Amino acid sequence: MLDPLEVHVVTFADEDHRFALVVADLICVNVDVVDRIRTAMRNVGVQSCWVAATHTHASPEAGCSPGGEATPRHVADRLEAATLVAVRSAMASERAARLDSARTLVPKLAGHRNIADPGPLDIPVDTIVVTAGTNVVGLVVVSPVHPTILPADNNQVSADLNGGIRRALSTPDRWVVVATGAAGDISTRHTRQGRGLDEVDRLGAWLADRVEPVSPRVSRGTPTPVRPPVSRTVALAPKQRAELQAAVRQVPPPKNQDERIHRVLQQGLRIAEEQAARQRTEPYVIDVEAVDLDGITMVAVPGELFLELGETIRSAAADQARKTVVLGYTNGYLGYLPTRDTQPCYETYASPVTSGSGEIIVEAAVETAVEAVRNREQPRRISA
Repeated sequence: MLDPLEVHVVTFADEDHRFALVVADLICVNVDVVDRIRTAMRNVGVQSCWVAATHTHASPEAGCSPGGEATPRHVADRLEAATLVAVRSAMASERAARLDSARTLVPKLAGHRNIADPGPLDIPVDTIVVTAGTNVVGLVVVSPVHPTILPADNNQVSADLNGGIRRALSTPDRWVVVATGAAGDISTRHTRQGRGLDEVDRLGAWLADRVEPVSPRVSRGTPTPVRPPVSRTVALAPKQRAELQAAVRQVPPPKNQDERIHRVLQQGLRIAEEQAARQRTEPYVIDVEAVDLDGITMVAVPGELFLELGETIRSAAADQARKTVVLGYTNGYLGYLPTRDTQPCYETYASPVTSGSGEIIVEAAVETAVEAVRNREQPRRISA
């Protein structure tokens, strides 16, 4: 074991409703285990909750395949048990608090992973700041980067990049939760200088040095109430063999490709062929959700959203949801969500759904974000 896997729970509550955000160091969480945890949480006084995976690839297999599979029983059992321990601790330590958010553009952290010679990319990292009085007591950091610094042949347990960020930002007086955002096409492939825990900690510290300092939000006025999340059910058409064949014809020959990218493309093609052989015709049905917490609108997508789509959600909802934070890998796992204009790549091949699914998700996400903002009532007390 390189570093321990963790399950974090943050609760947000007022007199009428308690919402919990669960973030687990797993490669994915499927709908079956999300439903199981939601049932268990209701039994301890949590009316609504989201369950997110950090997407570390150095975790136990959790049924992480396109469309999601049944979660292995031993993984589901341990996740539920750890979640209940964490939520009881969170509820016991609730106190009056305010929330704010900050955004930092972090250079040299990551980039588009399937481009041979990518240009510089400033990664937008969102931080939800939890303030009690004049003190910052907690941070929820959303990193839109694949936590895959460790190599593919690694067989040791690790939280990977998210763990490095947590270690760099945590202090005795401040807890830190690190979730993964719209990271579908973003990784450290072209920026990392190693493939071990030292590099995990180096890049974690690199991000942390740029996220801080965070100014506390001094209480002014009364926070908005905690309301249940807003949900939209979306049906996405499965990718058909004709679409795959058309995409294959656009792939440049191996001599014109970076060797690593060529290998990754071939892996994606194998996954696509396996899916095509199943000849699925019924749509994939998922839920996109949003919740407004003291003026911070969080959006949850159960799949691998490309960074551009996460930014589109944020900008399209900006008129009403001015501070929007997008989480990926949350409340289920569908896989990659390609747009109509996404060029053939590993992500489009491995995706179980047709091109244009990304735009459908964006539309649903914006609708939920706007409705969550509209659901605000007269301000009341909030705890976190």
